[in-house]
Amino acid sequence: MVVQPLPGSALHPDETEPTLLIVDDDPDILRVVKFYLSKQRYHILAADDGKTALELLHKNPTVELILSDVMMPQVSGLELLKAVRDDPVYADIPVILISAESETAKKVAGLNLGADDFITKPFNFDELNARVRNHLRLRRLQREVRAAADLLKQQNERCQEDLEAARTVQLALLPSELPESPILKLGSRYLPVDRVGGDFFDVAQLDSSGRIGAIVADVCGHGVAAALITAMTKISFRSACAIHADPAAVLSAMNRALVPNIKQGYVTAFYAVFDPRSHSLRYASGGHPPLLVYRSEQDRVDEFEAQATFLGAFEGVRFTSDAVSVRQGDRVFLYTDGLYESLMAEGTTAYGMDRVKRLIRALRDRPIQAVLDGIVADLVSAMGLRTPADDITLFGMDIVG
Repeated sequence: MVVQPLPGSALHPDETEPTLLIVDDDPDILRVVKFYLSKQRYHILAADDGKTALELLHKNPTVELILSDVMMPQVSGLELLKAVRDDPVYADIPVILISAESETAKKVAGLNLGADDFITKPFNFDELNARVRNHLRLRRLQREVRAAADLLKQQNERCQEDLEAARTVQLALLPSELPESPILKLGSRYLPVDRVGGDFFDVAQLDSSGRIGAIVADVCGHGVAAALITAMTKISFRSACAIHADPAAVLSAMNRALVPNIKQGYVTAFYAVFDPRSHSLRYASGGHPPLLVYRSEQDRVDEFEAQATFLGAFEGVRFTSDAVSVRQGDRVFLYTDGLYESLMAEGTTAYGMDRVKRLIRALRDRPIQAVLDGIVADLVSAMGLRTPADDITLFGMDIVG
């Protein structure tokens, strides 16, 4: 058995010189092929049978291509090929088999085992060099692609970790529990379309008289950037509602805080304050969908909309407050546009506010949380296999006293 590096350029292989493993039991062919390929600046390793070639391969993991005869004693070229393909360490090494012109069956067997190419005896050395060069180039490109894919995978994993951290922070911004009183019952549903969504809601007990403020907001966009703006929105809301009693003043203060910090995008918001002493609801909107009030005595759903632009985009925006009276048995609903803009299963018709209003009336005898759950369940059913295009938030007040 012969294991021999070739003299000449292979004695001082440059780091960029690819290492080739040549296997042939014919010493004349082995000598000539080694001589020719060494002139092309390849680092050559040689073996005269498949068993020796495998031993040499395990000692030299830098081998980039194997050129092997098919018919050899002990371990044939096909057996060598199978051993290479079965070993995950070497499975991607290109293997070119050398065969006689009449060995069609062995060519088919080699291709089935994963041979990259065949060259037929007697062969042209220029053709041999071209095939070797092309397969080396292809393997290096494949390795570059895999390396790039691994890098992207690592970056994606880091991004997923960042998103998960942002999700944890964002969920922590939402109320862990909703306040209740003998007069008011509250409910909520929050469905982010991504791991980190752009919707936000909060509830604040404003004073000892029992006034409760509720805000629903929709940050333009999704992901980490939206989560950061959501955090700023909550901070600005909590700060503003602690200072200002009027909803319009709260939105104005929030806008002043958000404009310098939002470079791109905006926030829509609807803020409503329930006063149990007067059974009234004062509200202000920043470009947000209208308030819905279910009137139990009339069994109808009314809309209340305040005209103003969104938050975080323009300085000096003027917000106005309006008021509506509510009675025992009435219900108040705040929501984001993902609710009614979601497309149903056929992909062309939006869920729509008419359907929401019908469900509010149909579920009037259920607790407020069950109403919200019923609306979401109906929406999911109507969408079929479709995924919502936007976050969905629902918030409800039930005037029970």
